[in-house]
Amino acid sequence: MLKHGRSSIAAFTACAILLCITAPAYPSYNSEAGHMYSVASQRLANLKKSSKKIKYRSYWMDCIQTFEQVEKKFPESPRAADACFDRAGVYLDLYRHNKYSKDLDEALQVFGKCQTAYPKHAKASEALYHVIDLSLNNKKDAASALNTYTKLSEAYPKSSWTKKAKARFGPALREKRKPELEIKKMPVPVLTSVGAAKAEGVVKTIRHWSEGAYTRIVIDQSGPVHFQVQELKNPDRLVFDLSNARVDNSLNKEPLPINDGILKQVRASQYAPDIVRVVLDLASIKSYVAFPLREPDRLVIDVTGENGRAGENPVVSAGTETKGDSAGVRQTAKPEDKTEPKDEKKSEVPQLFAQKPETQDNGGERLTLSRQMGLKVKTIAIDAGHGGHDPGAIGKGGLKEKTVTLDIAKRLAVLVKGRLGCKVVMTRDKDVFVPLDKRPFIAKARSADLFVSIHVNANRKRKAKGIETYIQGLKASDREAMATAARENAMSTKSLSELDSDVDRMLKDLKIDNKLEESLQLAWTVQTSLVDSMATPRKKVVNLGVKRAFFYVLMNTNIPSILAEVGFITNAEEEKLLNKDSYRQAIAEALYQGVKKYVDARSPQMMGI
Repeated sequence: MLKHGRSSIAAFTACAILLCITAPAYPSYNSEAGHMYSVASQRLANLKKSSKKIKYRSYWMDCIQTFEQVEKKFPESPRAADACFDRAGVYLDLYRHNKYSKDLDEALQVFGKCQTAYPKHAKASEALYHVIDLSLNNKKDAASALNTYTKLSEAYPKSSWTKKAKARFGPALREKRKPELEIKKMPVPVLTSVGAAKAEGVVKTIRHWSEGAYTRIVIDQSGPVHFQVQELKNPDRLVFDLSNARVDNSLNKEPLPINDGILKQVRASQYAPDIVRVVLDLASIKSYVAFPLREPDRLVIDVTGENGRAGENPVVSAGTETKGDSAGVRQTAKPEDKTEPKDEKKSEVPQLFAQKPETQDNGGERLTLSRQMGLKVKTIAIDAGHGGHDPGAIGKGGLKEKTVTLDIAKRLAVLVKGRLGCKVVMTRDKDVFVPLDKRPFIAKARSADLFVSIHVNANRKRKAKGIETYIQGLKASDREAMATAARENAMSTKSLSELDSDVDRMLKDLKIDNKLEESLQLAWTVQTSLVDSMATPRKKVVNLGVKRAFFYVLMNTNIPSILAEVGFITNAEEEKLLNKDSYRQAIAEALYQGVKKYVDARSPQMMGI
């Protein structure tokens, strides 16, 4: 009996050792990921079973967020991929229940993201099929569906989802999938009355601005912009298909040469009766972003190159004349007027301004304070709101916003250069008009580290007064913030509210939240400085705080950026103050102190030895 007991113990010990040796050495987080994934799956199952819960968005979002947590906390776990595709599916189911366009956009985005992140997953090909299906049925975007089908057929040629997608297009697929290499040879088709009726927008002009390793392309269109982009190799190029559009007869057939080390040229053609194709032939590329803007409607494409010709004079084609009378894009820039404009309406040529490096007598570059301290902030962009034919807000006494902002901007520039030792980039240093989408380009092209836009507020209520500072945001903080953004963007509040889904997608694509926290810190230091500095024993300053709203001028700066509203010009009392040199100097001093405090907070601490 004892012998039998010892044998049992020995056998049990051997099995335990064997299990320890042969058990897979999975990290502990796999079990945690599996548990969290199971919880998310169970919540989704319970939701779909409940006829009551299924009506409430909060339950859907709870499932979505739980799946997302699996991805974020356990990115190396196999459950992360499962959670990604499931999350996309939840968005799709949610859209089918409420028909909310934002959920459709999220489903499309997440399906695409999951396929890119996990191309070998069992659901990867299915994800692309869903993108095709949603683009055809709900978005009515045949160009996007066609591009996705190309990706699906190339990546998963034997998948059943590829066959299913092909069946969706029918026999017209072969005709629609014309090789991209035929673009140069393909004649512009004659637009029939049916084709012209389908096109919602007309591509009128294509402009470009180039400097250093950065080029911006702007495609002006008469209606809303809907586009799909693809990257092609041999030769390298970016292809943008603008759906529901046609080229204007005023565009030239010849390509627009750029040759700035980033782009070789830009060419456009009527690819299909309702599709305009714009091709950017690349010399080098590091990254690019593209986003539509409204009022006026246009597509903005920012391309950062590997080998841009830094240091050369900027190539600017804004405010250009168009030559030719058929489809294409050749434009000739107007000569720059070096004289001080007398007529505001004639001074609409945007210019780039940057300070030359301060030098010593021996010709070598003098190290500024910011360089000596090793600061990250070496160059500050100062944007004086409005200008030229755009006066901005006008007070009852006739004072114009553009006059106040330019004067304060110049005073701030002197303080920043003289006291802080940083270089200054001004989007304008005289009374000229600079388009809103050009201003962040100027800052980015000149390698600015901070962007400060100066404005003066307005309100229908003449008693409204105070100071507030804005950062870029997906949605306005309140109605007053939306009204301010609409005025500064030169658009209606209704049009601004319609931008919600576009803004949401744009800012996510550009990962603008990477600088959101820094922008918020800069905004608070500037706002606090303005309020504290401008207050006197006899006069209290109304602190309207730091707010968020969508501003074109803060779009895609990729650096901490703020917009300061330093007073209400429509308030009689504040208009009188804003008309005084001493008050403007005080505002410049306050702005400087706020910027300095932000910069100082990022200075390396000097350690005693």
